[in-house]
Amino acid sequence: MHLKIGELAKRTGITVRTLHHYDDLGLLRPSERSDAGYRLYNRDDIARLHRIQALRRLNLSLQEIGEIIDAQGLELSFVIEQQIRDLELQIKQQEELRDRLYQLHTKMQNNAGPSLDFWLSTLEMMSVQGKYLSKSDLDYVKHQTKLHTGDLDRTLQGLAAQIRRLIQNRVPANDSTALEIAKQWMHAVSAAIPHPGVLKKIVAMHEQEPAIQAMSGVDQEVMDYLNQSAIEIRYQFYRSFLTEEECQYMRPAFLRNADRWLALFGDLKVLIDQGVPATDPRTQLLLVDWRQMFFESWGNNIDVIQKIRLHHQKEPPITLGGGLTQEILDYALKGLRHMETLSRP
Repeated sequence: MHLKIGELAKRTGITVRTLHHYDDLGLLRPSERSDAGYRLYNRDDIARLHRIQALRRLNLSLQEIGEIIDAQGLELSFVIEQQIRDLELQIKQQEELRDRLYQLHTKMQNNAGPSLDFWLSTLEMMSVQGKYLSKSDLDYVKHQTKLHTGDLDRTLQGLAAQIRRLIQNRVPANDSTALEIAKQWMHAVSAAIPHPGVLKKIVAMHEQEPAIQAMSGVDQEVMDYLNQSAIEIRYQFYRSFLTEEECQYMRPAFLRNADRWLALFGDLKVLIDQGVPATDPRTQLLLVDWRQMFFESWGNNIDVIQKIRLHHQKEPPITLGGGLTQEILDYALKGLRHMETLSRP
């Protein structure tokens, strides 16, 4: 039996482009060609392709796969045995995940939200976290949650339930009760995940994975409500010394740029951890974005910005939540002062 490349691609689910690539590398060359020059694959070629695809599941490079097959003449029976073992392991892992999800379902039905440790271990089994968090990120989160034991679980679950009730009762996000709950939430999250880079990844994972929202009990509606309350906390801080007109751009700008601020804080934290000075060109490039977003928040009004700077000399800005820490703020301010020094005539 001989198959043309298109027929082989259709029957194996492997693209023609991939088969061409294998041929170019010498990994899988058709044993024959038709009179018209078409590639023809025989039984031995198809058996070799099976070996290649099986070894690819072991995350080997194509070069390594070729060396293994050519050096050992890898027996097809051995490859199939390995695939059977892999499938048995996958079945075992899926059964464990099924049991874990049954436990999760029972907890949710009993209104007992899962602990963070349970939540994280379930994510590992689902392989969801691999799309967003590296192994070092996950180790960091586990370490942080262990520092707070069960207190953090109870705090977040209780606050999430309170927020849900406020939403159901149509209490506005700028209500004093909502603001107090938001402060407690931001304190808890900042204590658990102080690294803005990791926090950004967790936020993205939470936003894009409905299963995680179900596990945590915090859906997008709750997160949006919290974000509005967090912005209101900052708004009230600035309204204590600025007029309503001077603050008119602040709310929409902070809401619009929330993700950009979090990403920027994460990038600055990386430079801090690497020991890069605030005056370094890499830092200065990031701070151009900082300056642009800060100015945008105040309508590019130099008089208002000067008022804010003078006030910050007496009372520091709010660093609660949003990934901003005092360390990052001090680093950024040092870099911004350097930037302004260079811009002076």
